[in-house]
Amino acid sequence: MPTEVSGALDGNDFYYDPMPGPAFAEALHALRRHGPVVPARALGGALPIFYIVGYQALAEAFQDGERFPPHHAYQIISQPFIGETFMSMPPERHRAWRPAMTPAFRRPVVEALPDAELAAVAHALLDDCEAAGEADLVPAFTHRFAFAVICRLLGLPREREAEFYDWSMDLMFGGRDLEKSRAADAVFTDYVRPVLDARRREPRDDVISGWLDAHVRGEFEQEPITDEAILAHLRLFFTAGATTTSDALGNLVHALLSHPDAWQACVSEPARCADAVEELLRWNPPVAAQPRFSRPDAEVDFHGQRMRPSSAVLFGIAAANRDPDVFPDPDRFDLERRPVELLTFGPGLRTCPGMHLARKNLRVALGVLCERLPALRLLDPDACAPRGVLLRGPRTLPARWT
Repeated sequence: MPTEVSGALDGNDFYYDPMPGPAFAEALHALRRHGPVVPARALGGALPIFYIVGYQALAEAFQDGERFPPHHAYQIISQPFIGETFMSMPPERHRAWRPAMTPAFRRPVVEALPDAELAAVAHALLDDCEAAGEADLVPAFTHRFAFAVICRLLGLPREREAEFYDWSMDLMFGGRDLEKSRAADAVFTDYVRPVLDARRREPRDDVISGWLDAHVRGEFEQEPITDEAILAHLRLFFTAGATTTSDALGNLVHALLSHPDAWQACVSEPARCADAVEELLRWNPPVAAQPRFSRPDAEVDFHGQRMRPSSAVLFGIAAANRDPDVFPDPDRFDLERRPVELLTFGPGLRTCPGMHLARKNLRVALGVLCERLPALRLLDPDACAPRGVLLRGPRTLPARWT
């Protein structure tokens, strides 16, 4: 008989708790013992949630726009802070807007982007710190690389790149601190508006110029693209795109340097970098869980749980990617693994538009690290383990290579 959520099955808070290192996987395995969809707690117990921890259940949920309408979640969680984007639009408008707003992120376009151009970004960052022989790779490399790339594609300047990660986190998690979110939005908007004006006067080969040109050519005749729509989509790609790739790169570095044989395999055989990226996206994805809501107008029965309208649901990507029924020995980081279809990028109705660029960024950045710093090692792997239960990544990566 389906049940309504009445309390958490354990004491973990799946919004606030950091759960560094293996503690997170252990907590998810404990939930999974109760079924593929289980009640859990968040926001200090103020928010009862359903956590989808089974691979098959999550694959089904991602495709089920009737019981879990994806735009409903984006309207509640992100639209108040970044504005309306194609991710928060209902299905018909989503289908109209998404192709026009994402041409630079389509697979053929990303594959045509020369690796050498991305590698040049990584080399420039390492030029700034290599001679010192040691550095914290988070502020020196992992938090800067993806933002440098996304700013290049969008057409944004990089003068304040040291602040980009903090801006994006404050925008993405505005509900935690509204004042910080508003302050970040004001700074970001002031940073971007002069770029829009400049691209109108003198277009370039970048995403902003393409959006403005699409408007001029009438591709948005039914619903003209406004400056606010452009700003909202810039916030979307700046936050969801660059932040998650930054965290993924930090997770990748930590995973490989915590498994020296895997690191040496990538150093010795650069082609193994692609294997490392795919295994990292399974083993420790940067988006550990996506918040969603059940349909707002009716109860939902799903894998033994009855959900009231608009029940909070966590799409447990990290949990599903370690489901032992699908991934044997799931807690082992293994470059020889050939994963089945990963759920990391949210396959289905609102799949991540930046997934092709993310994979390429990770592969190229790792290749440059292996080439430039083959003796790279973490000073304290346990102390800098990735943390977080929604977005997951290391806060620090002190390392040495001499």
